[in-house]
Amino acid sequence: MIYVLPAIADMVASQLFFINAVRLARMGASASVVANTITTWSIVYLLTCPVIGRFLTPSNAGRMIVFSMAMLTGMSLLAPFISGVLGIYCFMAIVGIATALFFVPFQVFMKAVDGLDNRSIAYSTGLYTFSWSLGFACGPFVSGLLMELGTPQRPGWIYACWFAAGASALTGVGGYVLKRLIMNVPRPPATTPVEPTPPPVDYSGRPDLAWLGWISAGAGMLALTFFRGILPSLAESTLHLSQSFQGFLFFLLSLAQALTGLFLCRSRFWMYRMSGVCALGLAGIAGSLVFGFARGGIMLGLGALLFGLYAGGFFFYMVFHALAHSRNSGRYVAINEMVIGLSSLAGALVGGWIADHFGFGVLYSLGATLIAVTLAVQGFSLRRLRG
Repeated sequence: MIYVLPAIADMVASQLFFINAVRLARMGASASVVANTITTWSIVYLLTCPVIGRFLTPSNAGRMIVFSMAMLTGMSLLAPFISGVLGIYCFMAIVGIATALFFVPFQVFMKAVDGLDNRSIAYSTGLYTFSWSLGFACGPFVSGLLMELGTPQRPGWIYACWFAAGASALTGVGGYVLKRLIMNVPRPPATTPVEPTPPPVDYSGRPDLAWLGWISAGAGMLALTFFRGILPSLAESTLHLSQSFQGFLFFLLSLAQALTGLFLCRSRFWMYRMSGVCALGLAGIAGSLVFGFARGGIMLGLGALLFGLYAGGFFFYMVFHALAHSRNSGRYVAINEMVIGLSSLAGALVGGWIADHFGFGVLYSLGATLIAVTLAVQGFSLRRLRG
């Protein structure tokens, strides 16, 4: 049940990303100004995560989750009164604090709950990837539909913000209730020995490839930010896509990402082999090129599905290798968050500038090149390890 929380929380976060990006694009803002909504969020998220980590404990993680959802509820209700580029940037900065207050504590909360059951690392990683990716899929899709219902007197994005406020409040209540339920789970008496069931696969003797996960996720997040941060500008200025169809493209990508994570729950050893890594990387290259040069709705949908397969793969790859060696998992998870924040920041800054000066085709070709270079690095590294 706890995995419902990141699903709804990510739905709200992706709603707010999408709503504010589309608002700026409809104001006529440049691609870089639109993309800098993610830049603003990334900077604040990156700075907030290590601060939270200094005070975070298993006992206060649940309270932080509830407080973060209260913040998102309040910000979603205030959104209709916030206007202008500066106001939207300040709004996204506060969203960065609120999301950091959720996702960093949730990983500690999740680990404490999973300690009650002896699950494989691949199972936990895949289910977590599925959960938050599914939430990220629903956010733009729901927002796109609600934004079509607006009138000149009351724009549709206001309805989307109200929906986000209700979802945030529901998540806060759910986090509070689940925390109390988990605290009341009966524990076996201390005098009764409990034999833990060994995990299906023991990865402790395998190579520590967390660093390769960071390289893979760093390049993948750069390319993914080119899509999430720049596509609203491309859709409004060049493709003239409706808001609902833009939301549908975001939905397709994140849905494919979520289903990939769920499918990978049964993973065993592909994370240490080049065949699976290469197949996912080729899907990412194809998807990025489709975004750069396709103009029809069917091809754009295909590109979203292909890139979603790749995104689900590199997120799983990064989280798995961070958790595979429990001795360093706490430090590695913190670095994971920093990699995501830095890559989102760089992707929004660089992507917006390239799109403004060289065009969208060059931008997405650069994304495909980044993925190809990363595949080469992974192939060389895995080949040396196998030798």
